[in-house]
Amino acid sequence: YEALPTDGEPPPGGPGRHTPLFVPLTAAACIAALVYELYDNGRSSQAGRGGDDEDCAYRVWLQGALLCAASLAANPLVGPPSDVLVRLGAKRNESILEDGEVWRLVAPLFLHAGVVHLALNMAALLQLGSRLEGDHGALRVGAVYLTSGIYGVVMSAVMSPHSVSVGASGAIFGLLGAHIGEVILNWGLFDRPCLALCETLFVASLQLLVGTTPMVDNFAHFFGFCMGLVCGMGVLASPQAARQNLPLGGKCQKHMLQALASSAAYLLFVAGLLALYGGWDPYSVCSWCGKIACLPFPWGCNASTPGACWWDCSPCAAGELTARTYWVGSPRNGSVELRCPLLHGGSDAGFVTTPVWPVDLTHMRSAVLVRFCKEHCRVDDP
Repeated sequence: YEALPTDGEPPPGGPGRHTPLFVPLTAAACIAALVYELYDNGRSSQAGRGGDDEDCAYRVWLQGALLCAASLAANPLVGPPSDVLVRLGAKRNESILEDGEVWRLVAPLFLHAGVVHLALNMAALLQLGSRLEGDHGALRVGAVYLTSGIYGVVMSAVMSPHSVSVGASGAIFGLLGAHIGEVILNWGLFDRPCLALCETLFVASLQLLVGTTPMVDNFAHFFGFCMGLVCGMGVLASPQAARQNLPLGGKCQKHMLQALASSAAYLLFVAGLLALYGGWDPYSVCSWCGKIACLPFPWGCNASTPGACWWDCSPCAAGELTARTYWVGSPRNGSVELRCPLLHGGSDAGFVTTPVWPVDLTHMRSAVLVRFCKEHCRVDDP
């Protein structure tokens, strides 16, 4: 978009452009974090001692230190295996709530699943974040970024307690929402505010729709976007707006909008923390909210019909389902103890052991475990 005025005066941020500082430092921190992830993987892998390990399939030696990424089958984003991410600070409810590791609400903003994940996020951060920081400064943009990102992690923990996730996407979606809030708050300073608003809404809607595919933490995206929207309307007012010849009623309306948006941001954040630590089950009042994170495709397909949908949105497929197998005499006469995910959210969002027998263990595959989970575990599809 183009900001008014267009005759050489500066854009909405004020009489002078700010030099981006927070955004490049954040990008550098994320890059350094990924390098350490690969180093930690190389240090702990058998490949670091000269062996052959799928967790360290791609190796680079950097000044005597081994950096390695897992095979594409284990991590298609060219990064470390999931156990490394969990060890370094990925969002994991058990660690946050039971072990008191509150820092895991912040650490995922700097960790990424791989080189591809990092490259996509940093491209978006540098493009959008640098423009916002140039207009409004590091303090306000940094506050929006961190608040949106942490809130996205909190709500992801509330809505998807069984998943493990990393990435700055929730914070970047917060900047996208903040840009919409900026346009609304500084409407008269934009050359074509309707076009800017429609373009950003289209991009945000498209990205959130793409996020309904599996393996994407769309809860962090969606709630980070919402927090960024209200934060943007609260703090991204342009100093140029104060010099506009607005009637007193118009100025009062703008200040009231800022106050309401700031209050909404505070209340949303507090509500998220209360929901996380109070064990609130959001699906008891919003049974369809699971569709924010995953939608069966093609839309309208019958998920209960094998092969009708391209992917599986069941908690059985995305809830860290594991099992133990036993057999007596022959693997064809075996039994399976499923670790079933109970609920989507809330304090009861744990696991329960469910036995299944008799089972022919010679044909046991992950797809068979998912089928057993759907047949024997008490879970609801989103």
